[in-house]
Amino acid sequence: MSRELMELALWLSEHPEMARKHLKPVRRKASLDPGVYYNRGTRMIERLYSPQHAALGNQMFHVNSDPAAPVEEIRRRVLEGKS
Repeated sequence: MSRELMELALWLSEHPEMARKHLKPVRRKASLDPGVYYNRGTRMIERLYSPQHAALGNQMFHVNSDPAAPVEEIRRRVLEGKS
């Protein structure tokens, strides 16, 4: 994970209401599609390049469907809620 994504994940962990306000929660999915996700349990922004199984009871938020999205686009989506 890059430094910019770590700082953005730290900011999201300090402002949890913004994740609920600007990002779409992942619910009732057994597997996650490739993309960028914010994992509230580990307080990390993760890039998934292949489908993966989601842990039961985790709190994940979908940020972007492109795992290779630039950091500026991810930051804009998290801070402003725009895609």
